[in-house]
Amino acid sequence: MKKVIKIAHIYHDLLNLYGENGNVRALRTFIERQGVDCEVHNISFGDKLDFSSYDLYYMGSGMEEAEYMALSELYDYKNDIKNAIENGKTFLITGNAMEMFGTKIRLRSTRNVAGLDIFEYNAVESESRNVSELFYECEELPIDEGRDVVGFKNCNSNIMNNTYDRMFKFPDNIHYKNFYGMMFVGPVCVRNPYFTDYILENLFDELGLKYEPRTDTIEYKAYHEFVNNFIRNSNLD
Repeated sequence: MKKVIKIAHIYHDLLNLYGENGNVRALRTFIERQGVDCEVHNISFGDKLDFSSYDLYYMGSGMEEAEYMALSELYDYKNDIKNAIENGKTFLITGNAMEMFGTKIRLRSTRNVAGLDIFEYNAVESESRNVSELFYECEELPIDEGRDVVGFKNCNSNIMNNTYDRMFKFPDNIHYKNFYGMMFVGPVCVRNPYFTDYILENLFDELGLKYEPRTDTIEYKAYHEFVNNFIRNSNLD
């Protein structure tokens, strides 16, 4: 039975605009609470990428220049990435990193940046930046009390022509096999422990391991406090 889960944090220094390394720390903490060792390998630009040796691949958001820099290297791994996804490897992709997996990124300057063409959606640069706190129901979560997922969005693009299964009722997310992509930025795993449980329970199941959520920890207390305050404040209007 596998007792070590390996996480590859791809471009941990290049794509960490909103402290997304907090997501990796949360994943590691949740895994280790299960009595399973977890190794995090930080991958920098120029390092060799291996899409067969890890159990979970994480990539977060960055400035547009950093995003295009990352793409310039990821093109060489396109087939490896596609094979890893099709073979059930777990990917958690947040922020504008999700744009890279589509067909193209269409800019207002009429210039197109080619994506990895893993999925048949595209990103379109918008006229203004979208900055908002989002609050959506994730119907895939088995626990009613944890289905409300909160996230922060700060981007100047929208995902278009997205016909894939989604976790939330808005177009800027995708769930395909064990690939989870969303335009949320920041520590979404820290803020949404039930959602983190959901991803890891699927990962553990893929590896033949048993996952038991630990809902008595501070992450869950903070989550319920936030959700309850949000609902109370909403009812005041």
